[in-house]
Amino acid sequence: MARKTPQDSQKHLPPVKASQRGKKPSGKPIRANGKTRVPLKKQPSKPKSRLNGGLVKLGAIAIIFASGGLVVGGTWLAIRLMIDPNTVLWLNQFLPAWTRIPVAASSSPQTLAAIQDKIRQSGLITGEPQSLNSELLLPILASKADCQTDCQQIVELRVYQPIGPGGNETYYQLVAELPIVGPEEYFVLSTPVSAKADNAGVSRSLPLTKLTRFDSKAPGKGFWFNLSGHQSTGDTPMTYGQIIHYNPDQMHLSIMLQWTSPNESQPYWQEITGGSSAELVVDRMVGLEPQFKVYQIKPRKFVPDPIFLEEVSLAQPALDTPTYRNGMMLARHGLWSPAQQLLKSQKSKKWSTTAQAQLDFVQLHAQVTEAQSKQPWATPSQQILANLIDGRWADALLVFQSSAPGSPVQEIATFLKNDSGGLWERVEAALKVNPNDENVKAWGALILAAQQNRAKAIAWLRQITFSNTFVSTAETFTINSQFYELLDHLEGTFTTASGGDSSQIVGTAQVIQKVNETDWRPPENKNTGLAIRNISSQSPTLQLEPQQVWYQVQVAAFNDGQRWKQPPFSDLPVPTVAYGSQLWNYLGLGANSRIQITAWTVEGTQESTIATIKAAVYRDGSLQLLASGEPLLSTTQGTANKTRLLAHTESSLRWLEPVSLSFWDLNQLQPQWVSAILPVLWRELLKSGQLKSGEFPSLTAMLSEIGHWSVRPIDLTGNKQPEAVLTLYEDLSGASQKPDVTRPINDNQLYKPRTLIFSDTGSLIYSEFSKDAQTSLTALADLGDGGSAALILNSSNAYNLKRWSVERQRFE
Repeated sequence: MARKTPQDSQKHLPPVKASQRGKKPSGKPIRANGKTRVPLKKQPSKPKSRLNGGLVKLGAIAIIFASGGLVVGGTWLAIRLMIDPNTVLWLNQFLPAWTRIPVAASSSPQTLAAIQDKIRQSGLITGEPQSLNSELLLPILASKADCQTDCQQIVELRVYQPIGPGGNETYYQLVAELPIVGPEEYFVLSTPVSAKADNAGVSRSLPLTKLTRFDSKAPGKGFWFNLSGHQSTGDTPMTYGQIIHYNPDQMHLSIMLQWTSPNESQPYWQEITGGSSAELVVDRMVGLEPQFKVYQIKPRKFVPDPIFLEEVSLAQPALDTPTYRNGMMLARHGLWSPAQQLLKSQKSKKWSTTAQAQLDFVQLHAQVTEAQSKQPWATPSQQILANLIDGRWADALLVFQSSAPGSPVQEIATFLKNDSGGLWERVEAALKVNPNDENVKAWGALILAAQQNRAKAIAWLRQITFSNTFVSTAETFTINSQFYELLDHLEGTFTTASGGDSSQIVGTAQVIQKVNETDWRPPENKNTGLAIRNISSQSPTLQLEPQQVWYQVQVAAFNDGQRWKQPPFSDLPVPTVAYGSQLWNYLGLGANSRIQITAWTVEGTQESTIATIKAAVYRDGSLQLLASGEPLLSTTQGTANKTRLLAHTESSLRWLEPVSLSFWDLNQLQPQWVSAILPVLWRELLKSGQLKSGEFPSLTAMLSEIGHWSVRPIDLTGNKQPEAVLTLYEDLSGASQKPDVTRPINDNQLYKPRTLIFSDTGSLIYSEFSKDAQTSLTALADLGDGGSAALILNSSNAYNLKRWSVERQRFE
């Protein structure tokens, strides 16, 4: 057997751990079996964490306290359940339906008569009971002291549940009650129409006097009631109230919301948003301004009544797109129809139930404003307001332009001036969406002009127009011209020239062969509306019918509805830039544009024709008309330029033909008057060279000489006493030194008529032999305004009217 070497013995040693390598020998003996006894080194024990120990202690303490709290709480609940179970009904929201705590009776069951008697004994009054299927809602009322009308107000609502028959009568148990306190006065007065903020600091509850149950349109979730009251604040009747809901499952009465209305309407249920249930609608419409509040039924975590009413709001747009936001902005400022159009255009986007509710809410208002704009109204101002509220700016401008100057325009100006800001807010909102809408700009200018002045309106127009870089200079000028015309129409508040439906104009006419259309202003075509709607539209073309001629009329006088005006017409309230329709209406030509052209032949007879006025021009205090009509005979015989024509509208003149009396006859009737006239007449004829000078004759001699002369007595001074009008014919050839009252038959062009007028005292007030030699009396006329008769005078270049002036004692 071979002997093992030390190397061989080492091979069979147990392996040495890495941690023991390199250590010095311990010096302890090795056992015979070859195994070395390796002593184990003791590991030191780690100390326990103090934090863990603290947490354990805290947990134990918390468990102890929680257990104690549960014990105490359970004990408290047990005591409350024994004393008054109704105080812990709130636990029902955490309990299954079959384990909920029943409502405990707070008093013994009683008959309805006993309940009412007990209420009366307490000084209160029972109202009419309302049936809630098997239950009964009983309103409790109290009387107000020092009251004359509506002296009873509801102070409490009670619900009684039948317990069961007791003999022949039913007994009821009180299961719910709700104290009623009316809304605060400041809440009722906070509506837009009732800005009575003076009493805002006075806090008092207003009485609720009437209880009504909503009809079948109300949602089927419980029972809905309306408590309402009424109060008159000045001329504004205010209706207000509270919406009450009764949940029969939990026998709970709740006040869902308070409401107020300035138009005496009551809330109602109607399906507005297209959902499964109706919405509550409160109508707060003021005048033509629709204003509804719409409330939807929403769930909530409240077991006694797990629903509430949430108002449909436009404050937050349901879609975050520019068009939708613009629609919301228009709606918030009352432009419901334009807002509806914008919202509908977004329905292809990410539509939601909230967006649909907002659209339906806007549509509810738009239906009202659209219907108002389409219905006929009694006055233009009402029609304009209805169009503006609906955002129909162009239609409103058409109504404004077609309104006759005078009272209709004055009424429009007044309602624009009295606007509290609603129309201006609409203008600003519309311009934010479409800054280039000329019709909106026009109404903005009209509102500013009515509320402030013309300068403010023009400054605002320039600011918003020139800030738009897309408008060219030429186009801007055209737009501004049209704006000026609108402002002139508003400011004029003109009356028509006759104060009625026809014009009163007198002037001188002459035939012209050629017309330059650029010199004349025809009236705008009313079918196209204002030029703002059609900037490129041209004025109507002036056309002459066959067999007609043009008459140019120089206006000598016209009636503006208050008095007759004569040139220069420097104070006419007519536009300075564009005046077509305004001048047309101002002269009263809108209803009747016919004018009569009259000529006096050399024989003294009249010749007339009717012409139609086509255009007008107003420049430098002068007023001219352009008319077309059939030619007069005198204008076709080569004397057109020599014949002076009188132009007058049909209602402007009524010819006066006073009866003629000779001096002999007049002397028999009024000898004193003739005695005063004849000496004055003789001196005037001597002074003018019509009589040979010599010894002044006696009255008898004068009567013998000129007693056959005829005079026409007529009141021309307005003193209700006649003046004497004497017309003589002067021989221009010089063959006769003495004038005569008889018109010559032959060679009448050599004789000139001369008129003298004597007052009722015999003084000479008009003489064509001296101071009035440059004129010739053509006719006497009644102007139809209640004043004195007028002289139609043919001067050196035109006809004109003259009336007696009491202040200046002369015809002017």
